[in-house]
Amino acid sequence: MLCTLLSRLLGIVKARVLGSVFGAGAVADVINFTFNIPNNFRKLFAEGAVNSALIPAFSSLIALDDKKRSLRLFSLLCTYQTLLLIPLVLVSYVFAEPLISFLSDFDEPQIELGTKLLPFFMVYLATISLAATFNGVLQAHANFLHAYLSPLLFSLAVIFGVTFLSDTLGPMSMAYSVLGGGLLQGSYSYLMVRRYGYRLQVSLKAADTPFKPVVKAWSLVTLGMGMQIVTQMVTFLIASSLEKGSVTAFSNATIFYQTPYGIFFNAISAVSLPLMSRSYVLKQQEKLHHYTRTSLVNLSALLLPSTIILFFLSRESVSVVLQTGKFTLADAKLTAYVLRPYLLFMLTTAWYGMFLRLGYSANRHALMTKITLVQNLLDIALMYLFISMGWGIISLPIANGISYLVGLLIACIFLRDLYQMQTDRLLFKELLRVLLANLPVLTAGLLYAYLSPTWYHQGSTLTSFLLLVFFGLIGCTLVLISYKIAHIPLVELLRSKKQQSNL
Repeated sequence: MLCTLLSRLLGIVKARVLGSVFGAGAVADVINFTFNIPNNFRKLFAEGAVNSALIPAFSSLIALDDKKRSLRLFSLLCTYQTLLLIPLVLVSYVFAEPLISFLSDFDEPQIELGTKLLPFFMVYLATISLAATFNGVLQAHANFLHAYLSPLLFSLAVIFGVTFLSDTLGPMSMAYSVLGGGLLQGSYSYLMVRRYGYRLQVSLKAADTPFKPVVKAWSLVTLGMGMQIVTQMVTFLIASSLEKGSVTAFSNATIFYQTPYGIFFNAISAVSLPLMSRSYVLKQQEKLHHYTRTSLVNLSALLLPSTIILFFLSRESVSVVLQTGKFTLADAKLTAYVLRPYLLFMLTTAWYGMFLRLGYSANRHALMTKITLVQNLLDIALMYLFISMGWGIISLPIANGISYLVGLLIACIFLRDLYQMQTDRLLFKELLRVLLANLPVLTAGLLYAYLSPTWYHQGSTLTSFLLLVFFGLIGCTLVLISYKIAHIPLVELLRSKKQQSNL
Protein backbone atom coordinates (compact mmCIF):
# COMPACT_ATOMS: atom_id res chain seq x y z
CA MET A 1 0.00 0.00 0.00
CA LEU A 2 2.87 2.36 0.79
CA CYS A 3 4.53 1.70 -2.58
CA THR A 4 1.20 2.19 -4.36
CA LEU A 5 0.73 5.48 -2.50
CA LEU A 6 4.17 6.66 -3.63
CA SER A 7 3.38 5.51 -7.16
CA ARG A 8 0.12 7.50 -7.24
CA LEU A 9 1.81 10.58 -5.82
CA LEU A 10 4.54 10.33 -8.44
CA GLY A 11 1.80 9.94 -11.03
CA ILE A 12 0.35 13.26 -9.92
CA VAL A 13 3.80 14.86 -10.01
CA LYS A 14 4.25 13.44 -13.51
CA ALA A 15 0.93 14.94 -14.58
CA ARG A 16 2.01 18.27 -13.12
CA VAL A 17 5.28 18.21 -15.05
CA LEU A 18 3.53 17.30 -18.31
CA GLY A 19 0.89 19.97 -17.71
CA SER A 20 3.53 22.59 -16.96
CA VAL A 21 5.64 21.75 -20.01
CA PHE A 22 2.99 20.88 -22.60
CA GLY A 23 -0.11 22.60 -21.17
CA ALA A 24 -3.56 21.19 -21.87
CA GLY A 25 -3.89 21.98 -25.58
CA ALA A 26 -3.31 20.14 -28.84
CA VAL A 27 0.18 18.80 -28.04
CA ALA A 28 -0.84 17.52 -24.61
CA ASP A 29 -3.92 15.86 -26.11
CA VAL A 30 -1.75 13.96 -28.60
CA ILE A 31 0.70 12.83 -25.91
CA ASN A 32 -2.07 11.62 -23.59
CA PHE A 33 -4.03 10.02 -26.43
CA THR A 34 -1.06 8.18 -27.93
CA PHE A 35 0.28 7.01 -24.58
CA ASN A 36 -3.16 5.62 -23.77
CA ILE A 37 -2.87 3.10 -26.65
CA PRO A 38 -0.05 0.99 -25.12
CA ASN A 39 -1.40 1.73 -21.65
CA ASN A 40 -4.61 -0.04 -22.62
CA PHE A 41 -2.76 -2.96 -24.20
CA ARG A 42 -0.92 -3.31 -20.90
CA LYS A 43 -4.21 -4.53 -19.42
CA LEU A 44 -4.05 -7.46 -21.83
CA PHE A 45 -0.41 -8.46 -21.50
CA ALA A 46 0.25 -7.43 -17.91
CA GLU A 47 -2.56 -6.72 -15.45
CA GLY A 48 -5.05 -9.34 -16.66
CA ALA A 49 -2.53 -12.16 -16.83
CA VAL A 50 -0.98 -11.41 -13.46
CA ASN A 51 -4.25 -11.00 -11.54
CA SER A 52 -6.17 -13.91 -13.07
CA ALA A 53 -3.74 -16.77 -13.57
CA LEU A 54 -0.04 -16.11 -13.21
CA ILE A 55 0.18 -15.43 -9.48
CA PRO A 56 -2.07 -18.38 -8.44
CA ALA A 57 -0.14 -20.75 -10.76
CA PHE A 58 3.28 -19.79 -9.42
CA SER A 59 1.98 -19.73 -5.85
CA SER A 60 0.78 -23.33 -6.23
CA LEU A 61 4.10 -24.52 -7.66
CA ILE A 62 6.06 -22.73 -4.96
CA ALA A 63 3.82 -24.22 -2.25
CA LEU A 64 4.47 -27.70 -3.72
CA ASP A 65 8.21 -26.93 -3.79
CA ASP A 66 8.21 -27.71 -7.52
CA LYS A 67 10.98 -25.34 -8.54
CA LYS A 68 11.75 -27.10 -11.82
CA ARG A 69 8.24 -26.62 -13.23
CA SER A 70 8.15 -23.09 -11.86
CA LEU A 71 11.32 -22.18 -13.77
CA ARG A 72 9.97 -23.78 -16.95
CA LEU A 73 6.66 -21.95 -16.67
CA PHE A 74 8.53 -18.67 -16.28
CA SER A 75 10.56 -19.30 -19.43
CA LEU A 76 7.45 -20.31 -21.39
CA LEU A 77 5.50 -17.21 -20.39
CA CYS A 78 8.37 -14.85 -21.21
CA THR A 79 9.06 -16.56 -24.56
CA TYR A 80 5.48 -16.49 -25.83
CA GLN A 81 4.90 -13.02 -24.45
CA THR A 82 7.91 -11.76 -26.43
CA LEU A 83 6.74 -13.51 -29.60
CA LEU A 84 3.37 -11.80 -29.19
CA LEU A 85 4.74 -8.33 -28.47
CA ILE A 86 7.36 -8.04 -31.23
CA PRO A 87 4.78 -7.93 -34.08
CA LEU A 88 2.81 -5.26 -32.20
CA VAL A 89 5.90 -3.07 -31.96
CA LEU A 90 6.64 -3.54 -35.68
CA VAL A 91 3.05 -2.76 -36.67
CA SER A 92 3.12 0.42 -34.59
CA TYR A 93 6.25 1.53 -36.46
CA VAL A 94 5.03 0.74 -39.99
CA PHE A 95 1.36 1.73 -39.61
CA ALA A 96 1.55 4.43 -36.95
CA GLU A 97 0.02 7.18 -39.10
CA PRO A 98 -3.08 5.31 -40.29
CA LEU A 99 -3.60 3.94 -36.76
CA ILE A 100 -3.59 7.41 -35.20
CA SER A 101 -5.81 8.75 -37.99
CA PHE A 102 -8.31 5.93 -37.53
CA LEU A 103 -8.44 6.06 -33.73
CA SER A 104 -8.62 9.85 -33.30
CA ASP A 105 -10.23 12.97 -34.66
CA PHE A 106 -6.98 14.96 -34.66
CA ASP A 107 -5.81 17.39 -37.34
CA GLU A 108 -2.75 16.76 -39.54
CA PRO A 109 -0.02 18.22 -37.25
CA GLN A 110 -1.39 16.25 -34.31
CA ILE A 111 -1.46 13.03 -36.34
CA GLU A 112 2.15 13.62 -37.39
CA LEU A 113 3.25 14.01 -33.76
CA GLY A 114 1.29 10.91 -32.70
CA THR A 115 2.98 8.95 -35.51
CA LYS A 116 6.41 9.81 -34.08
CA LEU A 117 5.45 8.98 -30.49
CA LEU A 118 3.61 5.69 -30.95
CA PRO A 119 6.59 3.34 -31.75
CA PHE A 120 8.44 4.51 -28.62
CA PHE A 121 5.36 3.98 -26.49
CA MET A 122 4.83 0.48 -27.91
CA VAL A 123 8.39 -0.55 -26.99
CA TYR A 124 7.50 0.65 -23.51
CA LEU A 125 4.52 -1.74 -23.66
CA ALA A 126 6.88 -4.66 -24.35
CA THR A 127 9.16 -3.83 -21.44
CA ILE A 128 6.34 -3.16 -19.00
CA SER A 129 4.54 -6.40 -19.91
CA LEU A 130 7.61 -8.50 -19.21
CA ALA A 131 8.13 -6.51 -16.00
CA ALA A 132 4.57 -7.47 -14.95
CA THR A 133 5.48 -11.15 -15.33
CA PHE A 134 8.62 -10.64 -13.27
CA ASN A 135 6.65 -8.79 -10.59
CA GLY A 136 3.99 -11.50 -10.53
CA VAL A 137 6.65 -14.08 -9.74
CA LEU A 138 8.04 -11.81 -7.03
CA GLN A 139 4.58 -11.58 -5.45
CA ALA A 140 4.23 -15.35 -5.56
CA HIS A 141 7.46 -15.49 -3.55
CA ALA A 142 5.94 -12.93 -1.10
CA ASN A 143 8.48 -10.31 -2.23
CA PHE A 144 6.01 -7.42 -2.35
CA LEU A 145 8.53 -4.63 -1.80
CA HIS A 146 10.46 -5.05 -5.05
CA ALA A 147 7.31 -5.97 -7.00
CA TYR A 148 5.66 -2.68 -6.10
CA LEU A 149 8.84 -0.61 -5.97
CA SER A 150 9.84 -1.07 -9.61
CA PRO A 151 6.97 1.04 -11.11
CA LEU A 152 8.30 4.03 -9.19
CA LEU A 153 11.40 3.95 -11.38
CA PHE A 154 9.30 4.51 -14.51
CA SER A 155 7.58 7.59 -13.09
CA LEU A 156 10.88 9.04 -11.91
CA ALA A 157 12.40 8.51 -15.37
CA VAL A 158 9.52 10.34 -17.08
CA ILE A 159 9.54 13.20 -14.56
CA PHE A 160 13.25 13.87 -14.86
CA GLY A 161 13.39 13.11 -18.58
CA VAL A 162 10.66 15.57 -19.58
CA THR A 163 11.95 18.19 -17.15
CA PHE A 164 15.50 18.22 -18.50
CA LEU A 165 15.00 17.19 -22.15
CA SER A 166 11.89 19.12 -23.19
CA ASP A 167 13.80 22.32 -24.00
CA THR A 168 15.84 20.54 -26.66
CA LEU A 169 13.58 17.67 -27.76
CA GLY A 170 10.11 19.16 -27.26
CA PRO A 171 7.29 16.58 -27.21
CA MET A 172 9.77 13.84 -28.18
CA SER A 173 11.26 14.15 -24.71
CA MET A 174 8.21 12.22 -23.55
CA ALA A 175 8.98 9.44 -26.05
CA TYR A 176 12.58 8.96 -24.91
CA SER A 177 11.64 9.29 -21.23
CA VAL A 178 8.91 6.64 -21.49
CA LEU A 179 11.26 4.29 -23.33
CA GLY A 180 14.01 4.77 -20.75
CA GLY A 181 11.58 4.38 -17.84
CA GLY A 182 10.15 1.13 -19.24
CA LEU A 183 13.62 -0.34 -19.73
CA LEU A 184 14.63 0.74 -16.23
CA GLN A 185 11.57 -0.83 -14.61
CA GLY A 186 11.88 -4.08 -16.55
CA SER A 187 15.61 -4.40 -15.82
CA TYR A 188 15.14 -3.80 -12.11
CA SER A 189 12.35 -6.39 -11.83
CA TYR A 190 14.39 -8.95 -13.74
CA LEU A 191 17.41 -8.46 -11.51
CA MET A 192 15.20 -9.06 -8.47
CA VAL A 193 13.58 -12.20 -9.89
CA ARG A 194 16.98 -13.67 -10.81
CA ARG A 195 17.66 -13.98 -7.10
CA TYR A 196 15.16 -16.86 -7.05
CA GLY A 197 16.87 -18.70 -9.88
CA TYR A 198 14.70 -17.51 -12.81
CA ARG A 199 16.37 -16.79 -16.14
CA LEU A 200 15.25 -15.44 -19.50
CA GLN A 201 15.57 -18.52 -21.69
CA VAL A 202 13.81 -19.54 -24.89
CA SER A 203 11.30 -22.31 -24.17
CA LEU A 204 8.52 -23.56 -26.45
CA LYS A 205 7.52 -26.99 -25.06
CA ALA A 206 4.69 -26.74 -22.54
CA ALA A 207 4.52 -30.43 -21.56
CA ASP A 208 4.34 -31.18 -17.81
CA THR A 209 3.66 -27.54 -16.90
CA PRO A 210 0.45 -25.63 -16.00
CA PHE A 211 1.06 -23.41 -19.03
CA LYS A 212 -2.19 -24.32 -20.81
CA PRO A 213 -4.50 -23.67 -17.81
CA VAL A 214 -2.71 -20.38 -17.24
CA VAL A 215 -3.17 -19.36 -20.88
CA LYS A 216 -6.83 -20.42 -20.81
CA ALA A 217 -7.57 -18.32 -17.76
CA TRP A 218 -5.52 -15.46 -19.21
CA SER A 219 -7.34 -15.62 -22.56
CA LEU A 220 -10.77 -15.41 -20.92
CA VAL A 221 -9.81 -12.39 -18.87
CA THR A 222 -8.05 -10.92 -21.90
CA LEU A 223 -11.32 -10.99 -23.80
CA GLY A 224 -12.93 -8.88 -21.10
CA MET A 225 -9.90 -6.63 -20.89
CA GLY A 226 -10.00 -6.26 -24.66
CA MET A 227 -13.53 -4.96 -24.44
CA GLN A 228 -12.39 -2.48 -21.80
CA ILE A 229 -9.69 -1.32 -24.20
CA VAL A 230 -12.28 -0.80 -26.93
CA THR A 231 -14.39 1.19 -24.48
CA GLN A 232 -11.38 3.26 -23.42
CA MET A 233 -10.48 4.00 -27.04
CA VAL A 234 -14.06 4.98 -27.83
CA THR A 235 -13.97 7.25 -24.79
CA PHE A 236 -10.78 8.95 -25.97
CA LEU A 237 -12.17 9.17 -29.50
CA ILE A 238 -15.24 10.98 -28.20
CA ALA A 239 -13.08 13.23 -26.01
CA SER A 240 -10.85 14.10 -29.00
CA SER A 241 -13.93 15.26 -30.93
CA LEU A 242 -14.95 17.70 -28.18
CA GLU A 243 -13.35 21.04 -27.32
CA LYS A 244 -9.57 21.33 -27.12
CA GLY A 245 -8.21 20.07 -23.84
CA SER A 246 -10.95 17.48 -23.29
CA VAL A 247 -8.60 14.52 -23.72
CA THR A 248 -6.15 15.98 -21.23
CA ALA A 249 -8.93 16.82 -18.75
CA PHE A 250 -10.25 13.27 -18.99
CA SER A 251 -6.76 11.78 -18.62
CA ASN A 252 -5.85 13.99 -15.63
CA ALA A 253 -9.17 13.32 -13.91
CA THR A 254 -8.44 9.60 -14.15
CA ILE A 255 -5.08 10.13 -12.44
CA PHE A 256 -6.65 11.89 -9.46
CA TYR A 257 -9.45 9.32 -9.25
CA GLN A 258 -7.03 6.41 -9.39
CA THR A 259 -4.95 7.74 -6.49
CA PRO A 260 -7.24 6.71 -3.59
CA TYR A 261 -8.92 3.97 -5.62
CA GLY A 262 -5.68 2.32 -6.64
CA ILE A 263 -4.09 2.53 -3.22
CA PHE A 264 -6.92 0.96 -1.25
CA PHE A 265 -8.57 -1.34 -3.79
CA ASN A 266 -5.31 -2.88 -5.02
CA ALA A 267 -4.10 -3.53 -1.47
CA ILE A 268 -7.36 -5.07 -0.26
CA SER A 269 -7.97 -7.15 -3.39
CA ALA A 270 -4.35 -8.39 -3.44
CA VAL A 271 -4.85 -9.91 0.01
CA SER A 272 -8.48 -10.98 -0.39
CA LEU A 273 -8.22 -12.89 -3.69
CA PRO A 274 -5.92 -15.69 -2.46
CA LEU A 275 -7.90 -15.97 0.79
CA MET A 276 -11.19 -16.32 -1.09
CA SER A 277 -9.63 -18.78 -3.54
CA ARG A 278 -8.35 -20.98 -0.74
CA SER A 279 -11.72 -20.91 1.05
CA TYR A 280 -13.51 -21.94 -2.13
CA VAL A 281 -11.12 -24.81 -2.86
CA LEU A 282 -11.40 -26.09 0.70
CA LYS A 283 -15.22 -25.67 0.56
CA GLN A 284 -15.14 -23.36 3.59
CA GLN A 285 -18.33 -21.45 2.80
CA GLU A 286 -18.40 -19.43 6.02
CA LYS A 287 -14.86 -18.24 5.53
CA LEU A 288 -15.65 -17.30 1.92
CA HIS A 289 -18.58 -15.21 3.18
CA HIS A 290 -16.39 -13.67 5.86
CA TYR A 291 -13.58 -12.63 3.49
CA THR A 292 -16.03 -11.24 0.93
CA ARG A 293 -17.96 -9.26 3.54
CA THR A 294 -14.77 -7.99 5.15
CA SER A 295 -13.44 -6.81 1.79
CA LEU A 296 -16.63 -4.88 1.02
CA VAL A 297 -16.72 -3.25 4.46
CA ASN A 298 -13.03 -2.35 4.36
CA LEU A 299 -13.38 -0.84 0.90
CA SER A 300 -16.29 1.25 2.17
CA ALA A 301 -14.44 2.38 5.29
CA LEU A 302 -11.47 3.58 3.22
CA LEU A 303 -13.02 4.80 -0.03
CA LEU A 304 -16.10 6.61 1.31
CA PRO A 305 -14.16 9.29 3.24
CA SER A 306 -11.69 9.49 0.34
CA THR A 307 -14.60 10.23 -1.99
CA ILE A 308 -16.05 12.94 0.26
CA ILE A 309 -12.76 14.75 0.91
CA LEU A 310 -11.54 14.67 -2.69
CA PHE A 311 -14.98 15.63 -4.05
CA PHE A 312 -15.16 18.85 -2.06
CA LEU A 313 -11.48 19.61 -2.67
CA SER A 314 -11.47 18.56 -6.33
CA ARG A 315 -10.90 21.97 -7.92
CA GLU A 316 -8.45 22.88 -5.20
CA SER A 317 -6.46 19.65 -5.61
CA VAL A 318 -6.23 19.91 -9.39
CA SER A 319 -5.30 23.60 -9.28
CA VAL A 320 -2.62 23.18 -6.62
CA VAL A 321 -1.05 20.20 -8.38
CA LEU A 322 -1.38 21.13 -12.05
CA GLN A 323 -2.05 24.85 -12.46
CA THR A 324 1.35 26.10 -13.47
CA GLY A 325 3.08 27.05 -16.70
CA LYS A 326 0.72 26.50 -19.63
CA PHE A 327 -1.89 24.74 -17.49
CA THR A 328 -4.50 27.38 -16.65
CA LEU A 329 -7.28 27.78 -14.07
CA ALA A 330 -9.84 26.96 -16.77
CA ASP A 331 -7.99 23.70 -17.50
CA ALA A 332 -8.02 22.86 -13.78
CA LYS A 333 -11.75 23.52 -13.46
CA LEU A 334 -12.51 21.34 -16.50
CA THR A 335 -10.46 18.48 -15.00
CA ALA A 336 -12.30 18.78 -11.66
CA TYR A 337 -15.61 18.87 -13.53
CA VAL A 338 -14.79 15.48 -15.07
CA LEU A 339 -13.35 14.10 -11.83
CA ARG A 340 -16.40 14.59 -9.61
CA PRO A 341 -18.75 12.07 -11.30
CA TYR A 342 -15.99 9.45 -11.15
CA LEU A 343 -15.75 10.01 -7.40
CA LEU A 344 -19.50 9.57 -6.91
CA PHE A 345 -19.28 6.06 -8.36
CA MET A 346 -15.89 5.12 -6.86
CA LEU A 347 -17.25 2.85 -4.11
CA THR A 348 -19.68 0.91 -6.32
CA THR A 349 -16.94 0.53 -8.91
CA ALA A 350 -14.65 -0.98 -6.26
CA TRP A 351 -17.41 -3.35 -5.15
CA TYR A 352 -17.87 -4.44 -8.76
CA GLY A 353 -14.15 -5.19 -9.00
CA MET A 354 -14.28 -7.22 -5.79
CA PHE A 355 -17.21 -9.29 -7.03
CA LEU A 356 -15.24 -10.04 -10.20
CA ARG A 357 -12.46 -11.38 -8.00
CA LEU A 358 -14.97 -13.45 -6.07
CA GLY A 359 -15.88 -15.05 -9.40
CA TYR A 360 -12.22 -15.58 -10.28
CA SER A 361 -11.65 -17.25 -6.91
CA ALA A 362 -14.25 -19.86 -7.93
CA ASN A 363 -12.67 -20.28 -11.39
CA ARG A 364 -15.67 -18.69 -13.13
CA HIS A 365 -13.57 -16.77 -15.63
CA ALA A 366 -16.04 -17.30 -18.48
CA LEU A 367 -18.97 -15.87 -16.51
CA MET A 368 -16.93 -12.88 -15.33
CA THR A 369 -15.89 -12.23 -18.93
CA LYS A 370 -19.52 -12.18 -20.05
CA ILE A 371 -20.43 -9.72 -17.30
CA THR A 372 -17.47 -7.54 -18.27
CA LEU A 373 -18.60 -7.52 -21.92
CA VAL A 374 -22.13 -6.46 -20.94
CA GLN A 375 -20.80 -3.71 -18.69
CA ASN A 376 -18.55 -2.26 -21.41
CA LEU A 377 -21.22 -2.40 -24.11
CA LEU A 378 -23.54 -0.51 -21.78
CA ASP A 379 -20.78 2.03 -21.10
CA ILE A 380 -20.35 2.76 -24.83
CA ALA A 381 -24.11 2.95 -25.44
CA LEU A 382 -24.64 5.36 -22.56
CA MET A 383 -21.75 7.58 -23.70
CA TYR A 384 -23.29 8.04 -27.14
CA LEU A 385 -26.73 8.57 -25.61
CA PHE A 386 -25.55 11.25 -23.20
CA ILE A 387 -23.43 12.96 -25.87
CA SER A 388 -26.45 13.08 -28.18
CA MET A 389 -28.39 14.71 -25.33
CA GLY A 390 -25.80 17.51 -25.25
CA TRP A 391 -24.16 16.63 -21.95
CA GLY A 392 -20.64 17.06 -23.35
CA ILE A 393 -17.56 15.66 -21.65
CA ILE A 394 -19.47 14.91 -18.44
CA SER A 395 -21.12 12.08 -20.40
CA LEU A 396 -17.93 10.00 -20.15
CA PRO A 397 -17.62 9.57 -16.35
CA ILE A 398 -21.39 9.31 -15.81
CA ALA A 399 -21.74 6.54 -18.41
CA ASN A 400 -18.77 4.74 -16.89
CA GLY A 401 -20.16 4.91 -13.35
CA ILE A 402 -23.65 3.74 -14.29
CA SER A 403 -22.28 0.80 -16.31
CA TYR A 404 -20.18 -0.37 -13.35
CA LEU A 405 -23.20 -0.10 -11.06
CA VAL A 406 -25.25 -2.28 -13.42
CA GLY A 407 -22.33 -4.72 -13.66
CA LEU A 408 -22.28 -4.96 -9.86
CA LEU A 409 -25.99 -5.81 -9.76
CA ILE A 410 -25.56 -8.49 -12.43
CA ALA A 411 -22.58 -10.01 -10.58
CA CYS A 412 -24.56 -10.10 -7.33
CA ILE A 413 -27.31 -12.09 -9.06
CA PHE A 414 -25.07 -14.64 -10.78
CA LEU A 415 -22.75 -15.15 -7.79
CA ARG A 416 -25.49 -15.47 -5.18
CA ASP A 417 -24.54 -19.12 -4.57
CA LEU A 418 -21.12 -17.89 -3.41
CA TYR A 419 -22.26 -14.86 -1.46
CA GLN A 420 -25.72 -13.32 -1.01
CA MET A 421 -25.02 -9.68 -0.32
CA GLN A 422 -28.70 -8.70 -0.18
CA THR A 423 -29.41 -11.05 2.75
CA ASP A 424 -26.23 -10.44 4.74
CA ARG A 425 -27.49 -8.48 7.74
CA LEU A 426 -24.03 -8.24 9.27
CA LEU A 427 -22.79 -6.52 6.09
CA PHE A 428 -25.52 -3.89 6.18
CA LYS A 429 -25.01 -3.34 9.90
CA GLU A 430 -21.32 -2.62 9.32
CA LEU A 431 -22.05 -0.42 6.30
CA LEU A 432 -24.56 1.63 8.28
CA ARG A 433 -21.93 2.20 10.94
CA VAL A 434 -19.42 3.36 8.31
CA LEU A 435 -22.01 5.63 6.71
CA LEU A 436 -22.95 7.30 9.99
CA ALA A 437 -19.29 7.76 10.88
CA ASN A 438 -18.77 9.73 7.67
CA LEU A 439 -21.58 12.23 8.35
CA PRO A 440 -19.27 14.71 10.16
CA VAL A 441 -16.82 14.97 7.27
CA LEU A 442 -19.74 15.21 4.81
CA THR A 443 -21.24 18.06 6.84
CA ALA A 444 -17.88 19.85 6.90
CA GLY A 445 -17.59 19.41 3.14
CA LEU A 446 -21.04 20.90 2.53
CA LEU A 447 -20.20 23.87 4.76
CA TYR A 448 -16.93 24.40 2.90
CA ALA A 449 -18.73 24.32 -0.47
CA TYR A 450 -21.34 26.81 0.82
CA LEU A 451 -18.56 29.32 1.59
CA SER A 452 -17.40 29.12 -2.08
CA PRO A 453 -13.68 29.69 -1.43
CA THR A 454 -11.50 31.06 -4.24
CA TRP A 455 -8.03 30.75 -2.73
CA TYR A 456 -7.11 28.02 -5.22
CA HIS A 457 -7.40 30.46 -8.15
CA GLN A 458 -3.78 31.47 -7.61
CA GLY A 459 -2.75 28.01 -8.73
CA SER A 460 0.30 26.05 -7.72
CA THR A 461 1.87 28.19 -5.01
CA LEU A 462 3.27 27.38 -1.59
CA THR A 463 0.36 29.15 0.09
CA SER A 464 -2.18 27.17 -1.92
CA PHE A 465 -0.37 23.93 -1.17
CA LEU A 466 -0.35 24.63 2.57
CA LEU A 467 -4.05 25.52 2.51
CA LEU A 468 -4.85 22.31 0.64
CA VAL A 469 -2.89 20.28 3.18
CA PHE A 470 -4.64 22.12 6.02
CA PHE A 471 -8.15 21.42 4.75
CA GLY A 472 -7.21 17.85 3.86
CA LEU A 473 -5.89 17.24 7.36
CA ILE A 474 -9.09 18.64 8.85
CA GLY A 475 -11.08 16.13 6.80
CA CYS A 476 -8.82 13.24 7.78
CA THR A 477 -8.93 14.25 11.45
CA LEU A 478 -12.73 14.32 11.40
CA VAL A 479 -12.75 10.84 9.89
CA LEU A 480 -10.32 9.45 12.47
CA ILE A 481 -12.29 10.95 15.37
CA SER A 482 -15.67 9.76 14.11
CA TYR A 483 -14.26 6.30 13.32
CA LYS A 484 -12.87 6.14 16.84
CA ILE A 485 -16.26 7.04 18.31
CA ALA A 486 -18.04 4.54 16.04
CA HIS A 487 -15.50 1.84 16.96
CA ILE A 488 -14.31 1.42 13.38
CA PRO A 489 -10.67 0.30 13.76
CA LEU A 490 -9.16 2.09 10.76
CA VAL A 491 -5.51 1.73 11.81
CA GLU A 492 -6.07 -1.88 12.88
CA LEU A 493 -7.80 -2.50 9.53
CA LEU A 494 -4.65 -1.48 7.67
CA ARG A 495 -2.50 -3.60 9.96
CA SER A 496 -4.78 -6.60 9.51
CA LYS A 497 -4.00 -6.60 5.78
CA LYS A 498 -0.41 -7.42 6.60
CA GLN A 499 -1.47 -10.05 9.12
CA GLN A 500 -3.88 -11.71 6.66
CA SER A 501 -1.26 -11.72 3.91
CA ASN A 502 0.96 -13.82 6.15
CA LEU A 503 -1.68 -16.56 6.61
